[in-house]
Amino acid sequence: MSTVAHRHPVPDHQVDEPTRTADATYPPLARLLAPRAVDVGLLVRPSEVGGRVAYGDLVRRGALVEVWDGVAAPARVPHTPTLRALAVRDLVPTRTVLAGAGAAWVLCGGRRPDRLDVLYPPGSHRPAPLPGRVPRQATVLRSETELVAGVLVTAPRRTALDVATRCDRATALEILRLLRSTRALDVAGALRSLELRFRWPGRERAREVLDLLLAEDAPPG
Repeated sequence: MSTVAHRHPVPDHQVDEPTRTADATYPPLARLLAPRAVDVGLLVRPSEVGGRVAYGDLVRRGALVEVWDGVAAPARVPHTPTLRALAVRDLVPTRTVLAGAGAAWVLCGGRRPDRLDVLYPPGSHRPAPLPGRVPRQATVLRSETELVAGVLVTAPRRTALDVATRCDRATALEILRLLRSTRALDVAGALRSLELRFRWPGRERAREVLDLLLAEDAPPG
């Protein structure tokens, strides 16, 4: 005859710590509010911290810093190209390329753009427009791209051409100066590349912006 053992409830103060946190939401709120170390690459979305109200409260309190709409990182996490690329990865479909101000932001940081220009090749499916994303058909050579955390972005020289063409002059110069200082953009090389693109839309506008930038490097007199 077998004997059935009756198990009594264990008081809360006797529960081991792993048991208490086994079902906790990741990342734990306490970790966000008082991080003890840098967690490189950690991104947080509203669903992971109890919804949009809790998420917004954490952003307002400075525990989270928003990287992109609805995607944030703990305050101590450094904002690197990898982190920025991961934040927008879901908005850049496979076989498309992030270009223009969005590419410059991923590569260099600086002011976050209002939208992402996503280039898709001729003859391929046009991605659906989404808030914060604008699809545009264009040909981009593989040599004109870089892969950042799984996101294909235009390399600095091609990024410079798109920025000089599609951004207003003041914004374009701000972005291009950042590309020059952080990614060693060769402005003269970008101008030469532009001159070889005989069918480049907005060529005169891009040339004017790049000429202004190049003049900043010219010695006085």
